[in-house]
Amino acid sequence: MKARLVLGLVVVLGFIALQLAPGISAQAAAAAKPADAGAAGDAAKTGAAATTGGAAAKTGGAKGNAGSAAIAKAAAAAAKAAAAAAEAVTAAVEASEKEDAEANAEAEAAAAEEEDDEEEEQAQPAKTDEPAKTSAAIATDVKQATDKQAAAKVVAAEQEDDDAEEEDEEEEEEEEDDQGLKAVKAAADAKAAAAGAATAAATTKTDAAAVSTTAADAKPAAAADDKPAATGDAKPQGGQGQGQAGQNQNQNKKQRQKQGAFNNKAVDFAPAANVTFGDDIDDEGKCAKEIEEYCDDVDEGEGKLADCISEEIAATEVPDAGEEVPDISDECREEVYQFKIQRNSNINANVPLAKACKVDADKFCNVTWFFGYKAGQVIACLRDVKSQVSKPCKQQLFKVMLEAAIDIRADPMLYEACKEDTDTLCKGVKNGGGRIQACLRDKRMQLSWACEEQLFRQEMENADDIRLSVRLFAKCLPDKRKFCKDIEPGNARTKDCLEENREDLSTGCREEVDSMIERRVRDFRLDSRLRSVCENEIFNMCAYFGDLDDIDTYDSSVINCLQDYSSEIKNAECKSQVKKYLQLASQDIRFDVPLAEACFEDRQKLCSNVPPGSARVIRCLSTNRDMLSPVCRATLFDEEVRFSENIDFQFPMKSACSREIDRFCKNVPHGGAKVIRCLQDNKNEKEFGKACTDELNSYELEISKDYRFNYRLHKACQKDVDKLCPGLCQNSDGSTCGGKVLRCLTDKIDDISDEACKKEVYYYEKMEVSNFKNDILLAEACRSDVEQFCSGIEAGEGRVHKCLRDNRKRLSDSCRREELLLEEKEANSIELNVSLLKACKAERQLFCSNVQAGQARVFRCLAENMNDADFGSGCKYQVVYKLQRRQANWKLDPPLRKACKSDVLLHCASEDAANSEEGLVYQCLIKNYDDISGGCQKEIGRAVHMAFFVWQPGAPMTHECDDDINRLCLNERPNMASRPGAVGTCLATLLEKQDRSSPARLLQAQPTYNPAMLSPQCTKLADIAEPPNMKQAFESSLTFALLKDQLEKIEVATGIPTVTRDRRGQAQGVSLTGWMAMLGMTALIVLIIYGAYAGYKHMRGGSDRDYTLVVKHQPK
Repeated sequence: MKARLVLGLVVVLGFIALQLAPGISAQAAAAAKPADAGAAGDAAKTGAAATTGGAAAKTGGAKGNAGSAAIAKAAAAAAKAAAAAAEAVTAAVEASEKEDAEANAEAEAAAAEEEDDEEEEQAQPAKTDEPAKTSAAIATDVKQATDKQAAAKVVAAEQEDDDAEEEDEEEEEEEEDDQGLKAVKAAADAKAAAAGAATAAATTKTDAAAVSTTAADAKPAAAADDKPAATGDAKPQGGQGQGQAGQNQNQNKKQRQKQGAFNNKAVDFAPAANVTFGDDIDDEGKCAKEIEEYCDDVDEGEGKLADCISEEIAATEVPDAGEEVPDISDECREEVYQFKIQRNSNINANVPLAKACKVDADKFCNVTWFFGYKAGQVIACLRDVKSQVSKPCKQQLFKVMLEAAIDIRADPMLYEACKEDTDTLCKGVKNGGGRIQACLRDKRMQLSWACEEQLFRQEMENADDIRLSVRLFAKCLPDKRKFCKDIEPGNARTKDCLEENREDLSTGCREEVDSMIERRVRDFRLDSRLRSVCENEIFNMCAYFGDLDDIDTYDSSVINCLQDYSSEIKNAECKSQVKKYLQLASQDIRFDVPLAEACFEDRQKLCSNVPPGSARVIRCLSTNRDMLSPVCRATLFDEEVRFSENIDFQFPMKSACSREIDRFCKNVPHGGAKVIRCLQDNKNEKEFGKACTDELNSYELEISKDYRFNYRLHKACQKDVDKLCPGLCQNSDGSTCGGKVLRCLTDKIDDISDEACKKEVYYYEKMEVSNFKNDILLAEACRSDVEQFCSGIEAGEGRVHKCLRDNRKRLSDSCRREELLLEEKEANSIELNVSLLKACKAERQLFCSNVQAGQARVFRCLAENMNDADFGSGCKYQVVYKLQRRQANWKLDPPLRKACKSDVLLHCASEDAANSEEGLVYQCLIKNYDDISGGCQKEIGRAVHMAFFVWQPGAPMTHECDDDINRLCLNERPNMASRPGAVGTCLATLLEKQDRSSPARLLQAQPTYNPAMLSPQCTKLADIAEPPNMKQAFESSLTFALLKDQLEKIEVATGIPTVTRDRRGQAQGVSLTGWMAMLGMTALIVLIIYGAYAGYKHMRGGSDRDYTLVVKHQPK
């Protein structure tokens, strides 16, 4: 029977060759030239070769049973490679007539030899490359064959019988296998030889005609004997490569072997599965056309064809630009989907998965004995433990998860839970492409609980890899290639990359990424990285007691909790993840769950036309703060306090200042508002952009509304606020303090204990004097005045303040009072006086570089050096202006304000309450000069001295001396008034002359008037301003100062006067009375006696030692 099988095989191969011939002949006929006389001879040669092949086949039929089994295997191998055998027949047809005769003779000799040596021949495999039958034999055999499909079925049936026999003949199995392998090798050799022959045959027209002859028209090759033989060997011609490629494609298609059905039970505790087509789709089914076009070189079995078609389906979902979109019919799509649906219902139905995950399934998922079996249960279990399974199993699991992400039906548990919801809510949505799941997520609020739970489960399982988020992957593939091409998939790395570049993403991708983030912020468990790196903080810091994998334990407050305690998180990775969510929340209200929920109605009412993103909605709500509901306002306030800590949370500022950050603050670490402060420090630089300046001004205005918006000040001053300003701001509804606490801190800056707090308050004062808007109380008080007098003045660098002061007499009382308060602060430090700081930059560096700012020390230094030749006129003008301005109100002189505070309360409280600018407090202090403290007397003297130094007619402090100055000083030297200090020197000279001529002037009750002398009122002012030179030198003596301090202490302790004072209480000398005088005289006498004794001894040459010095010399 097996011999007959081989004979039938050869017939089938010949028929296949004739079936392939028409296509080859068409190509050959187009390329070949007119046939020459030798073309017919080639056909005769092919007939002889075919005859030889028939003889060889018959010889093979005479072999023993063991040999015939091997031949059967060779036949099966040849059936798989039908195209190769067809090429072998074509090569044989091209043999020459002469070679045919010789081959016949050789074949007969070989047959005789084989009959004599049958044992030896049985060990040799049948050669498929032996000479073929003659053309007449081929024609006869072809007529016996019906079609190639029937023959293939016969071969398959015979092969099954042979397999059964081989099981019974175990001893001969090894020998038969070796012979079969040799036969396969021989068939391969035949294929190579036939390929060359086919190529040569295609070059002649005669060959094309011969090959195109069908089985019914086959004729003996005798007629061809009349034609002359070809003159040379045919060589491959141009265009043969294309024909051969097409032939190879058909050849590959014919090589695919049908896989049979079998039962698979690789995983013992799962039901056995009946696997068809070797666990694949039918290559002759609904996808036959697609397989032939796109997967012709893919073998059948283990889902290879299904995976190939799936890739083409995916290409239709995400087409590449410029490439042709595959044409996959709906019927083929559905066949592939149904195959994978059936596959994922039972692990044993998925052969590769069952093989790869057998051990892991036994280890982790063998619980069906207790809970019973449910469709898809084992695969679902493996997904839950996918991080613990082996790498091969993990790879197969990814395929399963991808299939389920593409088609909801491929996830049995999800499909069962959501079938009714799908029919109701997503009717008409096309299967595949993750469209059903996307539809269900969009309608999450309408889902049944079971469906929502399973949908959440799949989304959580797929969170690690963007490829499993089908719609996101489809929309973002071009963006992924652009921004994340070097990012490896997995562990949510690609998703994080897209988040970082979300501002630059395409519209479709941006929408999907935003949707993904919105789901994440509502349930932290959808962020696998956050779950992993913050696990300890979630359970310990936020007291989360739920199950990370159970939707029943949903808690949207966890991310908010982590944000609240971000400063206490020590884990760097967790801190980074929490910061990312804070950054997202600051950019888009949709990513800030508490704020989005609290302000939903307010947003609809006040900001409905504002698109989300770029912090636009948050800024809109902040602008309309007073109109917000209490809940929204309070929540917004808390979020703004949280966002104040880092420029990364100030999205508009960070975007507008990116260039400035890189230029001025490149090495400044983010956090602690350090970069924001750096930008503030450099905002007056020439290279600073307007957009960044505007954002900084907006930020400063916002933090001026409430000290808690100023992260640095809030952190540094909380204790001092509680101590110095209790109860000023107790709003719990999110209303701002309106600058009340900041005003309290600036008023009590000298009482602040924390140096860091004092530094931050001082910085806020700089903001106030630079821009009037940053002083909320002043801006409100001067709103109408600014509109009336300074509407055309741009805010910044103190310009509006200067405008208001220039119009001081026309300002409203409230605005004038606020400006005066601000001037008091400016007087404390040159850093707060914008115009003076700008005008005297060089002079400060030249004359006062070592003078520390504060308490008007730098200003006093500048005033003392004002007459230096190197002192600039611009700076001199500013100093003179400030000195003259001081006379209007005593509070503009910080040292005097500090020294005379108690005296003013005691003697001049009514004048101070008037808040006048006519110098009323100065006049009161001068009037009560003898009754005020020494420190205040000293400061008043300095103030009057500086008033004369910059004298001008009608000045509040010196107007009583105007007549004397005009009469005694300016009458002779009119230009004296233009030089600072000249008038003061003139008055000092006149006062000194009066002191010498009238030593008792101070003791006169009613001094007489003398036209050549100063008036009594002016004399008093001049005496306060300019004490006598000798007295000044005496007071400046360090020795006297030390002695005076000691004597004053003795005087206080004993009550005995030791220091002589003038009428103003200043020390004039030392007086000793009573016992002090006696002790002083005694000490003086002792000192004189000791001096005389020491002088006497020195004159006598006596030794001052109480011993005799003896020096011994050593003998030489």
